[in-house]
Parts: sequence; structure tokens; C-alpha cells
Amino acid sequence: MAARRELTLFLLLAVAGWTQAFLATSLNTSDPDVAWILCPEQTTGVTRDHKWITREAIRRNLRQFFLDYPPASEPGFNVPTDASLTELYHAYYGAAASPARFIKAVNSIAASNVKADSLPQLKYDPEIQGDGEDLQSLQDSMATRYPQILTSILQDEAYTAARTFIGLTLHSLQKFYSHSTWVEQGNKGILEDLGLPGFLYDDLAGASDDVCSACSSPQGACAGNVIKGVGLSSGYYQYDDPAATSILIPKPTTEGKCSHGGVLDDSSSVPAEGGINKDTASPCFSPHYHLHEQAAELAVQATVHYLNVLLDAVGNDKYRRLFDLYHGSALSIAIDTTGSMSDDIAAVKQQVQQIVDSTSAELFILSPFHDPTVGPGLKTTDPQVFMDAVNDLTASGGCCGIEEKFWGGLQLALSMTPNYGDIFCFTDAGGNDGELMQGDIAVAQQQHNKVTIIYSFNNRDNRDNSDNRDNNRDGGARDSLTGVDEYQYLADSTGGLFIPSDKFDIDAITPILGEGVESQSVDVTMVKGLTGPNDLDLPIDDAIFDFEIRLSGTLTTALLRDITGTEYDLTNEASLDSDPNIEIIAYSPSLKAIRWLSPRYGQWSFHTDSSSTYSISVSANSTLSFMGDFSILDPRPPHPHYQLVEGRPLINTVYYIDVVLVGYLESGVTDVNKVEYVDKSGTLLRTIPYHGDVDDEFYIRSEPLPEEPFYIKLYGHVESGNVFCRLLSVIMSPVETSVGVLATADDLSARPGETATGDFIVANFGLDSYFTITGTDDKGYLVSISPDRIFLKFNESGIVTGHFSVGSSETPGTVSIITVTAQSETQIQSVNSAISQFLVLPLVTDVDTPTCETSSSPDCTGFNLNGICSEKNWTISASLQDTKSGLSVVYARPDGFQTDVSSFSPGTTSTVSVTYYASCCTTQVDIIGVDVQGNIGKCQIDMGTLGGYVFDFEAVSEGTTWVYLRWSITPTEYDIHKYTLLINNDFTEDVRCPDLICYHNVTYLDPCSLQTFKITPVFTVSGSDRAGEPAFTDANTLDNEPVPPENGRALNFTETTVTIAWDGANTKCVSQYEVCYRPFGFTASEVCERTSLTTYKMRGLEACAAYEVVVTSLSPLGVPSSDALTFFVNTDEALPGAPRNMAIPTITNVSATITWEDPLDRAQCIDRYVVSFKENEIVKAVTPVAVKGEHMVIIQPLEPCKNYTFDVAALSKSGYLGPLAERYESTLETDPVPVWSLELAAASVDSLDASWKFSTACVDHFYLCFYDDEEVGLTCEDVYESTYTLSALLACTTYHVSVSTVTPSGVMSDKIWQSSDTLDLAPGEPQNLRITKETAHSIDIQYDPPIINPQCTVEYDIEVIDLGVNEKMAYRRRETRLDSVFHDLEACRKYEARVRATSRGQLHSAWVTAYGNTSNEITSEPVGLQLLSATKTSLTVAWFRPETNPDCVLQYELQWSSDAGETGSQTISGPLEYEVEATITGLSPCTGVDLSVTAVSAAGASPAQTLATTTLC
Repeated sequence: MAARRELTLFLLLAVAGWTQAFLATSLNTSDPDVAWILCPEQTTGVTRDHKWITREAIRRNLRQFFLDYPPASEPGFNVPTDASLTELYHAYYGAAASPARFIKAVNSIAASNVKADSLPQLKYDPEIQGDGEDLQSLQDSMATRYPQILTSILQDEAYTAARTFIGLTLHSLQKFYSHSTWVEQGNKGILEDLGLPGFLYDDLAGASDDVCSACSSPQGACAGNVIKGVGLSSGYYQYDDPAATSILIPKPTTEGKCSHGGVLDDSSSVPAEGGINKDTASPCFSPHYHLHEQAAELAVQATVHYLNVLLDAVGNDKYRRLFDLYHGSALSIAIDTTGSMSDDIAAVKQQVQQIVDSTSAELFILSPFHDPTVGPGLKTTDPQVFMDAVNDLTASGGCCGIEEKFWGGLQLALSMTPNYGDIFCFTDAGGNDGELMQGDIAVAQQQHNKVTIIYSFNNRDNRDNSDNRDNNRDGGARDSLTGVDEYQYLADSTGGLFIPSDKFDIDAITPILGEGVESQSVDVTMVKGLTGPNDLDLPIDDAIFDFEIRLSGTLTTALLRDITGTEYDLTNEASLDSDPNIEIIAYSPSLKAIRWLSPRYGQWSFHTDSSSTYSISVSANSTLSFMGDFSILDPRPPHPHYQLVEGRPLINTVYYIDVVLVGYLESGVTDVNKVEYVDKSGTLLRTIPYHGDVDDEFYIRSEPLPEEPFYIKLYGHVESGNVFCRLLSVIMSPVETSVGVLATADDLSARPGETATGDFIVANFGLDSYFTITGTDDKGYLVSISPDRIFLKFNESGIVTGHFSVGSSETPGTVSIITVTAQSETQIQSVNSAISQFLVLPLVTDVDTPTCETSSSPDCTGFNLNGICSEKNWTISASLQDTKSGLSVVYARPDGFQTDVSSFSPGTTSTVSVTYYASCCTTQVDIIGVDVQGNIGKCQIDMGTLGGYVFDFEAVSEGTTWVYLRWSITPTEYDIHKYTLLINNDFTEDVRCPDLICYHNVTYLDPCSLQTFKITPVFTVSGSDRAGEPAFTDANTLDNEPVPPENGRALNFTETTVTIAWDGANTKCVSQYEVCYRPFGFTASEVCERTSLTTYKMRGLEACAAYEVVVTSLSPLGVPSSDALTFFVNTDEALPGAPRNMAIPTITNVSATITWEDPLDRAQCIDRYVVSFKENEIVKAVTPVAVKGEHMVIIQPLEPCKNYTFDVAALSKSGYLGPLAERYESTLETDPVPVWSLELAAASVDSLDASWKFSTACVDHFYLCFYDDEEVGLTCEDVYESTYTLSALLACTTYHVSVSTVTPSGVMSDKIWQSSDTLDLAPGEPQNLRITKETAHSIDIQYDPPIINPQCTVEYDIEVIDLGVNEKMAYRRRETRLDSVFHDLEACRKYEARVRATSRGQLHSAWVTAYGNTSNEITSEPVGLQLLSATKTSLTVAWFRPETNPDCVLQYELQWSSDAGETGSQTISGPLEYEVEATITGLSPCTGVDLSVTAVSAAGASPAQTLATTTLC
């Protein structure tokens, strides 16, 4: 960065050096970089610099001009001799008129003066500086420049160029008095014709003439070293500057020549030592510092004289234009005349007439454009000529595409529009000449022209040229198409507006145009490209008469609040329209312009919101305005000064802000405290504090500039303590390249038919890059620039040359604005422009003045006295002629009764006759002829000063009851009998004073009031009194302390307002009342306003509040009464607002601490606070809390782990409950309590319902787990209710369930267990029933569990059925086992075994069956063997089956034997019944028979059953 600054400074010095006579600008002598040069501790008096001298001379000149040509409505116009430039302007044009344009014009001349010490092509040039005894070259250069000044004004009205030429000449003219020996040679007056064509010095010192003797020391103060009586000379000045070595004139070694002198002059040590410069009041810088004041005064007088010569040459009207002296602004319109604009042009025509009729525009500019041509332009002061041209506009044609020559049309408008004039551009298409864009923007910014584009969308602009437009906006010229983005960029860069519409809403736009013409406003703030909510602070200071807000775009919210809290909804047109203090200028969906008349002073606020893009600008009519430029300080020799930076400033460079605070005295500015850099959205980028003094012009050291574009805002305070803010509407776009002008005025000029070249320097402070070089000029003289592409490394510069050609038919005096632009092809932000002028010179140099001859001389003998002069008239005829360039202007001044000019047309070489008629009150007249090249010829009629003419009548000083007057009177041969002094048009005094300067003290006047005076001289003529023409002045007596008001009272009141009244003293010392009020009992800002009434409406108050009101009487000069009226008023009661900042700073498991603050709204209405809390919608109130004291309450007991809602509301004394402030919070945890009464109930065969009871404290949820006897693992779930259904369970199953409570943080309680079964379900059939073992008396069975619902089987029902003859249940039992053994069965019996599964609830499956047989076993003996019947030969016996194992019997063996020896057996088989009968035959009668029967089974025979019986006999 250090290297960069060093190179930056070097280049700036190379382009703009630092030599000067008087210091070019004022300097801060406390700055260590300049203190050693100016040695402030040795300085005596005040140093006057070139800027001051120029401004002071213009001030004196224009004061006299205003006195000579007073306003038509005020023939007795007077203004104090010491009135400042802005005071002069306001006195002449009114307090509400803005002098910004005028001050800019004055400063332009002063800046051009300073530039002569900055530019390398000027600072070393002896023709400009006059050092080294080259005073003849100094005169020659001024004489050459003189016709250029005049022709630029007379031929082309190129006032900007004229100011540049004038400033350069004034620099040389002023330098003469500080660098030459004119003062030292004893001259008390000025060298009047210096600088004018034809002037010759009477006596210049020769090369061998000694003009100086040595001083006692080469440095420091020196006096008497100039040799008296020798020729006029100037000092030699030498210093170490390589660029100046070949130009500076070395001091001769004759030991008799003068040096410039001072610490920076190396020649001061060459004999004759010392120096003669009178540049400053500092002895170490100016050896002749003691003559500085005299030299500065002569420089001022010489400047005044030169300006008077210019006035003679150009006439009153053009002289006014030169200084932008007119009340109205310019109506400047650039309009697209392509065919598609027909409807729009028709609308513009209708409305422009209204603008012309309703505004005080003094200049009208029209710039039509389409494609392929631009113009012709019109610039006129005649509104009818302008309207004729507007009405002649037609829409037609269009060529070669949808874009038009927009930038050419703007360029033409810029060339005709004065500084600070607004330009309005109407178009419905883009531009196809974008190569002009950067140059146009540079010129608009330099001239402070706000450019507003009214853009009508149509089907011609459907093409997407965004890529092209991006290039153009960055300065590229190779692709020239531009569109909406560039128009927005143009508006942003110049402080104008971009107003899009579907079709021109001229009714809405017209008032905006009228405003731009009628009002000379200052900018307070500006933000662009906003989306969403935005809050803006608006300081409205006491220097503002009214202010206007313009909104571009559609807004959903636009709420403005003044210092009292009164709100204005800018989206409510009806509400605004009903307010008498608001003027709606324009109101449409996309554009609103609203003015506040007589606003309250103080800090306003503005809240806006929109979902679309919008912009805000705030401007005001004010006595205080701000102009600013960037300058850079170079403390190196030969002279330090602040050099104005032209073009765009450089990124990250430290500059000084050149602040011109227009109207700061009238506005009561007490300080300037800071500068802010803000981007276009209002974001703060830099703050630069300032603690220095405030003057018309001063410098503030800046921080390094940001990289993004920014606006400059200046802040300070006025006497009331209110903040003021002023904004420069030109957006600053720091760059990384600079473009400077190396060409001299001689280079940039040519005669018709000739060519010329001029050099420009381009410096790169960014990345290595190629730069595209483009150039434009509004008259088309620039043919080309070479090279048009140049490669520059970082910190490198290069020269480019402009080639110009002037057509042979061009008019001499024509001035063309040249703009050269360099654009980096690598970095979009590296683009900059230089602006200069090209002048067409006369074909033939004409230094001869026109001739003027009069036919006779008027004679006013005896009538040359003020008072009788009007009794005689005179007439004179004059003949004027210029045979070379021809007469351009012929006129007479001052105006007489009549001036007749015959046979005159501009450029004529014939004789022109002028007849002038006047009374003898006009004793000095110039009949003037000015030729085309500005030479002045005149006939001067001088009959001496009108005798007895009173002038410079003014108040010297004022007291509370007196005014001390002074006046002068021209000498007269008549005796002055007396003066009649009329005071306040009421009473008169006779004043005797025989002197040419008189004084009189008028006493017994009322204090605190304007006093008017009319003084009339009374002469003794032929023995009688004769009154002359009077003179007028006025003054304000000083203020007595005003009487304080009495009887303060409230007339009525509402919640937010109180209308108060008081009784005021009926005295002139009470001009206004200052009403201050602040609430009583709470802190709030005090509001103070002034009013001339004895009633006042206090607004924006708090309800239910007491206000202390202090009313102070103010005198006209603002002196307050020492005593003030103090009383109290109350506003009405209202609903309190919601408490603010409610918080719960502490909460435990059982309590909560609640805090809050008073509401912002209506806090005074609060009697107490109501605090409540709720949980589960159960509201509980807390004892009301008093208003006073700490706003805190502890609420307890609470339950742990609960979500509570806490509410606080304010309650008024009358019981009005305000809105709630509400907060939500949870109490802390405690250890969780286990559940209890855990119950399980079977809900179905596959589910269980669980329910439990619990303490609600700290239970966030429950953790439930369960398992059954068959399962190993747990199944767990988070449960958020105190009931739960376990589903998808197994029927007939015992489940074990546990439940734990869980806190919000996850801490679990102990588990509580419970078990239960699911409902029964009939089990399925047992599987695989089988008999695994059979014995004679047992059967073993086995089976498998059921497949279906096996878990439901708790036991098995088993039956064994004896399938014997009588089928009977043998066994029935229940088993839980899967096998069973049945004993005690009958052998050899078939059995049926059946099994079924049984649940707990006695639900059964179907039976399953298996069959088996017990095995064989020997049976017991048959039972009951008996004789059934007997015969002689037979026996029938019977027996029963065996008791044991009867089923095993296969057969019976019956055996018998008789006594008779008979034996036998019988086998009985076959079906064996329970009872068996058998008959034995073949027996002997009467024979005893022994019977035995055995049962035979497979296992063997049983024991026998026997029977003894006999047969019958």
C-alpha cells in the first residue's frame, strides 16, 4: 500500500504540480507536513490564497452588480458591504432560493485558478506564472486568452469553458501582484489594462538592470531589498523538480536580480540573496510577508476590474449566466422521437405546456434523438420558442434495430444544461451508442446534473442484451448496446431516478419535472435497490423550509414518524391528502413524491417494507447545502496545497474532502462532526470524525476509500442543537485507473479547417491489463485516439493522443466538451475519464477594438444635482464599427429612457448607429460595441458624478434602542441644507452634515425589531430647498430580554396530545416562543419547538402521563427570556402497553422467578401488574405487583417438570388490562417416583391391558417391559400414557410386565412388576397318540403337544374305555405329562385310549383315540359251578366266567368222573357267555359224579372249579 501511495502521489504530481504565487488553497498549518514550510508560530495576520482572492473579488463585483441592477420589485435594494456570497444571493433572490448553482460557478472559476498551479503544462510555464522577469509573456498569454473567454460566451454560451479560461487568467493576474515588484515600487493602485489585448508595460527592467539588493539572510523576513525607481521585475524561482529543469528560468549571476525567496526556493541563496514573494503572511515562506495584505488587496481589486471588463463585453444577461445567477432552473428534456413513441410524445406535449406555465424556468433545453441521428438541440430563454419546438416534435422512423441513440441524446442535453440542472429523458428502448455512456456519466457527475429516465416498456425491448450491458456498464465500448440496467446505473451514478412504467403516466411524472425546474433542493439522504424491511433516520434541521420524500417502486409499508411520534402512512393517499401540512406532488403505484411543509425539527424515522425493489430519496429546500470534492495534499516544493482530484477517485487512497458549506452562516451551523461513506442501500462503509473549524470551505482528511461505490454524507449541528445531514447525490465509484489531461489550451484549439492533437495520460493502479481507450466530444471534432488500446502494468502510465479536426464552416468560439475514457479489460472497476474543452479559434486574430464616435456631447450644466436632474433630458447619437471581425454585440449601459440601435446584425462590419435617451440623472454612460473576437470599443459619456447622490447608506452598528447610520454623498456645487431621515415610515428627523461621509445615531427605537430608514438630501437651490432622490436601508435593533409568558394551561387533551395555551406579552421583543416539554416521573427526550402563536399542540405523548411544559419567550434574534413559564399537563388514560423484556431468569423444580420491564407504550397508565400462570389450562393468579420497585415475582409452589405459561399484563387505575407479555418455561426435574397400582387385564386372547397410577411430577413418559415364561429376553417400549395395551401376544400365556417412570432428561424410576395371563383359547388336538406298551393288566400311552395353541394346554384329559361287552369307562384322569400308564386293566381286553388337551379355563380340544389289547394271563377258576338239572343219564351244569381275566378264556375244559367209573371231558368254546351251561350225557343213573371245570387261556388253564352231584335215579 505504501508503494502504491508513493506512485499515486508521483503520478498526481507529474500530472498536476504545485507552483503558485499566493497559496492556491488554504492549508492547515498544524499539519506537520506543511508547518515547517509556513512556520505558523512566526506568522502574523491572515494568509489570503488564490481561492479566497477570487471569491472575494467576485463577491465585491456582484454586490455592485446587484446594486446597479436591483430587483424590479425593489428599486431601493441595498445589501451590507460585508455580505457573503450566499448572503448576497439570498438578499437578491430570496431566503428560500438555493445558491448552490451560483456557488458552484464561483468555485469553478476558483478551481480553474488553482489548477494553474497543479497541471504540469501550466505550473512551470513563465507565460502563466510570470516568474523569472518574464512579465511580458504573462501579459501576452492573458491577452491571447481574453478573446477566447469572450467568444466562448458570446458565440457558444459555453459558460463552463469560459469559467475555466477566466480562472486561468485570474491566476496570472493575481500572481503579478505577489511575484512582481509592483507593490515594492510604491504603487498603490492596480495596473488596470493588465491582461487585456493591446496593453504594454511602461517600464520593464532589462536583463542588465539591477533590481534587488541582498537581504541580510537568504531566508526569513526581508524589507527594502528592492531598488526604487528601476524597471518592473519579478523574482526567479528554482527548486528540485526534474520535470521543471528545462523550463524554469535560472537566476542570472549578475548579483542584482531578485529571487522568489522562501524555504523552498533554491535561488534565494544566489546573490542577491533573499526574495520578494508576498504569497503568505509567513516570513519563512514569504520574505515580503509584511506586504502580503497589500498585494492581496490589489489582486482583489485587479480581479474586480477584470470582471467589470467582462461585464462590459458580454452584457448583463450573459454575465448572469456566467455565474448561474437566476432563480429558476433549467427545464432540460431529452426525448426519443422514434415511431413507437408517438403516444408518449403527444402526452409530453400536453404536459410540458403546463410545466412552462406553472414554473419559473429561465432556461429551456430540448434534445431529440432517435436512430441514426441526434438533434438538433435547442437552448433558449424564450418559453414560446421552446414550446414551438416541442410541438413540432413528431415520432417517426427508427433504424437498424430496436435501440436508439440514447447516449448521444443525453450528451447533447448535457452540453446545453447548466450545472445542477436536472435532465429528464423519455424513451421506450435501449441505446445502441453505449460507447458514449461512461463519458456522459462523467460529464453529468462533474456538472452535478441529476439524470432521470422515464422508461416506457414496449415490445421493442424483448431482446436480452444482459451480457452486452454488463460489458458496457463496466465501461466497455466494443459492444455498444445498452438497456434497462444501464439506465438504472446512470440514475444511481447521478442521483436521479429510473422510473419504469407500462406506458408513460405523464400526469404523475409532470409534477416531478416541475419540481426539478422550480426547486433548488438539497439532498438529505438517498437509498436505492432496497428489498424487504428498512429503517431510516431522517434528521430534519432548522435550516430546512420543507422536505420531500420520493419513493420509486411499489411498497407495502411506508411509515414516517416525526419527533413527537406522530405517524404518517405514505401508502394512504387519502390520509396524506387530508393533512394541510402535506403536499402530494405525485402519487402513482410506482412513484410517489410527498412534501412536508413547515416540518417539526429533530430526528424523524422512516420504516419501509416491500417484497419488490424500491428506492427512497429525501430532499429539502434549505438555506444550507453541501458541495464536496476529493483533493490530495502534496507538501513538496515549490508550494503545498490541496489539489482537486478530477474524475473518479482511486480505491484505498487517502484523500482530503474539500467541503464547501453553502449558507452555513445563515443556517446557524455550530459544528461539523463527521463524514460518512454509505453505499446505495444505506449501509455504512466508513465514518470520518471531524473536530476542526467550520468555514465557507475547509478540508477533512478521509480514511482510505472503500472499493464499492458510495455516497458522501456530512453531519453536524445547528444552533438549536439539532443534527443536520446533507448528502452528495453523485455516487463516488473508486477505481484503479486515472486519466489526466496533458494537453494545454493551445493544444486543444484550432481554427476552422485546421487539425490539432492533444495528449492524455492513463495510469494503472490495478492488475496488469490492456486498456480500451475511447473518446467523445459533443461537436464531433475528435477524429480518433491513438493508441486506442494500451497495455499497462501495475503502477505504470502511458500517453494517448487525441486527434481533432475542425470543419471549415465551424463558428469561432464554439466549444466542444471532450471526454477520454480508459477501461481495463481485466478489472471491471478500473474505468475512469478525463474531461476537457476544445475551442474553435478565429480564422484571423483581431486585436483592434471597434470604433465609436459621438455626434455631440450632452450638457447637464445646472441640472447635475440629485433632485433636479430629472428636470432635463438629453440625447446622444453614436456610430460604432468594426471592420475586421465585425460587431457581435451593441448596447448601452446603464439603461436610459430608450436606446435605439439601427442597421445592426451580428458580425456586421458596417456602421451601426445608436441613439441614447436619458435624463441628467444619468451622468455616466458607456455605448459599447463588442466585436466577434471580444474586443470592446466604447463611447464614454462622462459628465461627472451626479452631485448630491447618496450611496453606501447602511447601518454601522445597532443597539437595543438605537441604530448608528452612515452614508456617503457625491460632491456637489450646491449647499446641502439638511437630510430628512424618515424612520419606519412613521416619523422624520432632520440631520445636518456638510461632509461627504456622514454619520447619525437614531435613538429611541423599539428593540427587537426591523427599522427602516429613508434618507433624502435637501439642497439649497436658488434660495429654496430642493429634495434629491432618497436612499434606503434597514437594520434590526438588538434584542432586549423578552417578557416571559404567563398563565399556561391545557385547553384539551387526548391519549397522545395536549393542546396548551398561554398569555404572551404584547411586545416586539417577543417574536416567538420556544415550547419544551418532557414527561414527569420517567426518562424521555425533551422535545423543543418554536412557534409564533400562543397555542401549541403537543403531539406524540404518552397516555396517562404528566408533562412538564416550559415556555420561553424569544426575541427576533433568538434571545430567550431569563424566566420561563413552567406548568404541568396530563394526557388522558389509555390501555397500558405490553410489558417489555419479560424473562424467567431463575427456575427450580418448585418455583419460578419472573422479571419484566415497563412497556414502551403508555407505561404511565399502569397502576399495578397482574401475573398469572397456567399448566393444563388451569389459570392461577398471583397477588398483583405494584408498579414501583423492581418488577419481579417468585411463583411457588410449582410442580417439577411441568410446562408452564407465565403471563404478565399491566392494569390501569381504572381497571383496563393491557395486552399480555407471555413466556413459556418448564420447572426443573426431581427424582422420578415409581408407578403404583399396576394392573393387567386380559383384553383378548392375544392382548393385555396395562394400567397404572403415577405421580405427574417430572414424568415425561413411561418405560414398559414384558416377557413371558417361555421367552428369555425382554420386550420394552416408551409409553406416553398411563395405560397401554400389549398386543400380538400369545393366548393362554402368563406375561410379566414392568413399568418405570422416565423424566424429560431420561432418568428412570424403579421398576414395578405385575403378571397376568392372556385369555384361554382351546388348544389343538394332541398329536401322535400311541400305545407304547401293553401287559395283561396295563397299557402305556404317549402323545405329543398340540400344534395349535400348544401354550394353551395346561393338562390333558385321558380316558381308557373298556371295549368289553358292556363298554365301560375303565379309567379317567388328567395329566400334565405327555405319557401315562393305565394299570389294573382286565387282561385280554380291548381298550380304547383317548386324550384331549385342556386349557386353564377348561377349554378342550377334540379327543384323539388309540386302541390297544391287554395281554393273556391265566384266569382264575370259573365261578359258581352248579347243577342246573339232572337226569338219570345226564347232568346240566352251569358256571360263570372267572372273576379274574375272564376275557382271556378261550375255552372251558369240563371233566367229570362218576362213581361208576365213568369219566369224560368236554371242551366248551365258541362264544362264551358270562354264564356257561354244559350237559353231560351218558351217565349212569343214580350215580355220583365229580365235575371240574377249568378256564383255558392262551397262558394256560386256570384252577379248576369242582362240583359233586348225582344223576337222578
